[in-house]
Amino acid sequence: MNLQSDLKHQECVFEWSDWAASFPELESFFRPETIYKIAERAAIYFNPGKHSVVCCLKEKRILMNLLVSHLVCLQKKTENGDQLIGSISSVTEGSVSLHVDTKSHAKNKIDPWLAQTRYGYEFWALTKKYRSTFYTKPIPDPRLRIFP
Repeated sequence: MNLQSDLKHQECVFEWSDWAASFPELESFFRPETIYKIAERAAIYFNPGKHSVVCCLKEKRILMNLLVSHLVCLQKKTENGDQLIGSISSVTEGSVSLHVDTKSHAKNKIDPWLAQTRYGYEFWALTKKYRSTFYTKPIPDPRLRIFP
C-alpha cells in the first residue's frame, strides 16, 4: 500500500498539540482538557471516523481543527457574556434597542451558526464540495410501463 491509500478511510483522532500549533491565537483560552471536551462536541457535528464522507485523513484533521476552533471562539464569547447568535444589524441608544440579523447569510447559503467566526466560514467553504450534490432523475424501467 502506498502512503496515499494509507491516509484514506482512517479515523481522525484530535490532537491538542497539532491544534495548538495550527491556532496559536486560541490555545491560551482554555486548558487542554477543556479543548478535548470541546473536540468531543465537534465530533458530533463532524464525523471524523472511518466511515466519514471525507476520506483523506489530512483533510479530516484540518476540518476537525477548524470546527474545534469555531467552538472555542463561541465558548469564549459565551464566557465574556455574549449570548447573541448572528451579527448585530442595528443599534439605537434612546430606549436601548439591539437587532441581530441571522438571515443575511441566507443569500450566501452559510449557516448563521457557522457565520459567527472566521473559522466557521473557513469550515463552510472547505466542506462545500461535500454539500453539493446533483440529482439525476432515474431512468424508468421499460418493463413497468402499462399500455392500454
